[in-house]
Amino acid sequence: MSTMPSGFAPSLSGAALLWDLDNVASARDDLPLLAKTLSGFVDAGAPRIAAAHWRAFKECRATLRGLGFRVLSGGNERDGADGVLLRQARRLKRKGVEQFIVVSNDRRFARVANFAELHVLTLTGPYLSERLRTAARTVTLLGQDEWRCRGAEEGVG
Repeated sequence: MSTMPSGFAPSLSGAALLWDLDNVASARDDLPLLAKTLSGFVDAGAPRIAAAHWRAFKECRATLRGLGFRVLSGGNERDGADGVLLRQARRLKRKGVEQFIVVSNDRRFARVANFAELHVLTLTGPYLSERLRTAARTVTLLGQDEWRCRGAEEGVG
């Protein structure tokens, strides 16, 4: 595992993006900026899937769908979004996806490394689980000022 410096923004060819909205989120007004920045980490046609608890799902789905994300509800379960995203990861793996960029701090996503190459994006490095950090091939800490500037440069917001 290597930790990439703040500002590192590779686009991984063939990778899928899985975003745990319950774990890595922004203010509603900043959501389009963050979503656009995260989208830059994968190819234009790559799967982009976000999931959240029912309440957050209802608040975010229209915005994120408009930006090319598939948005799924984790229901009312405590770790519902995690389960939904892990099932999507296994489904995408069966379809040939070999790399996943997971936007989360949650240790449960470390299991993705058991069947695919795992890259982690986070906004809050100190909250990143050690288990997830260890399982990931790369960890990128994306500072708030950076994603806000990137989104503004790309005309979002």
